[in-house]
Amino acid sequence: MPELDFPQIIGIVAFIIGASAFLHQDGHKFRVHLTVFQIVLCSHFVLMGAITAALGCGISALRSYASTRTQSSKVMWFFIALLWLMGLPNVGYSYELLTIFGASVATWGMFKAQGIKFRLLILFNSFCWLTNNLLLGSIGCSMMESTFIIVNLFTIVRMTKLRQKQHQN
Repeated sequence: MPELDFPQIIGIVAFIIGASAFLHQDGHKFRVHLTVFQIVLCSHFVLMGAITAALGCGISALRSYASTRTQSSKVMWFFIALLWLMGLPNVGYSYELLTIFGASVATWGMFKAQGIKFRLLILFNSFCWLTNNLLLGSIGCSMMESTFIIVNLFTIVRMTKLRQKQHQN
C-alpha cells in the first residue's frame, strides 16, 4: 500500500473538494466546481510524477471553465487535440492512454451533451481515471473516482426519476 505523504494528502484534499461536485444537478455549477477540483488534482499528479495525468487535469480544468462560457465545437476540438498532442508524448505506461481517452470523451460531453447523457459520459471518464489511479497507486484519487462513480450514479438515478415524474404530469 502506498505511503501517506504530502502528494497523497493533496490527492485526498482533491477528493474532498471533488466529491461534492457530483451532487450538483445544475450543469453550470457542476462545471465550475469541477474546474476548482481539477486544479487541485493537477497539483497532486505533478507531485506524484504522473505528468500525463497532470497535463490531462490541467487541460481539463481549462476545458471545464471554457465550457461554462461557450459550447463551441471549435473550442471543444481544440481541447481534445490539446489533450492528445500534450498527453501522448508523455505516456510512459499504456494505461495512461485511458486518461487521455476518458478526458476526450468528457470534453465532448462538456460541450455537446446535457442532463443524463452528459452524466453518463462523465461516468465513463471516471472509470477510465479510476483504472489509471489504481495502477498509479494514488490513494486519494482512487477513493475520489470511486466516490464520483457512486455519487454520479446516484445523481443519474435522481435525474431519471425526476424526468419520469415530469413526463407523468
